[in-house]
Amino acid sequence: MKVFKATHADMSCSMGAGTFRYELGKTYTAAGCKCGKTGLHSCEYILGCMGYYAMDGKNRFFVAEAGGDIHEVGGDDTRVSSTELTLVKELDRLHICYEAMHYQIDHPGRPWQSSGTMLRVQPDRVDVGGEGWIGISRGYEPEFRAEAGAIIGLLHEEEGEIVMARVFRVDENLAGRWLKITPRGDLVQGGAG
Repeated sequence: MKVFKATHADMSCSMGAGTFRYELGKTYTAAGCKCGKTGLHSCEYILGCMGYYAMDGKNRFFVAEAGGDIHEVGGDDTRVSSTELTLVKELDRLHICYEAMHYQIDHPGRPWQSSGTMLRVQPDRVDVGGEGWIGISRGYEPEFRAEAGAIIGLLHEEEGEIVMARVFRVDENLAGRWLKITPRGDLVQGGAG
């Protein structure tokens, strides 16, 4: 099962029964799994990791593969506990945004909004800073305003279905202005600006 794992800068985790350090590509095992209690924890939605590890430049985020026995909390909680976990690839901020959008496309009816350190994922419009920030706006004509260097994701949604998505890094030409994506995929001046 594809999941996401966050760690401290040294690839250690300090939740649960003490400190545990991971290595990329190595499969780890646990005797049993129950979310919040035992096993190797991860999240099905990359932004679920942000509730445990802030996107503050001190933590790292990975695509992982959960295997063996798997326990999911369900409902709005995307935490997963498994008896096997392998960190497959480290994600940069552009790919964190991409994975968050991909999850929303695959699961449009599930909860998706989020905010945290250098992160805003909101309906209709999002306003974020520059370098290091991620902003995702989802709606009929989603709008954004950001400074240069921010990663922006726009999800055009019609009748509960996401029909178009764009992700990009804001350059100087787009910085500081309200812009929106039209149903045809064009980036134009937003109504708020």
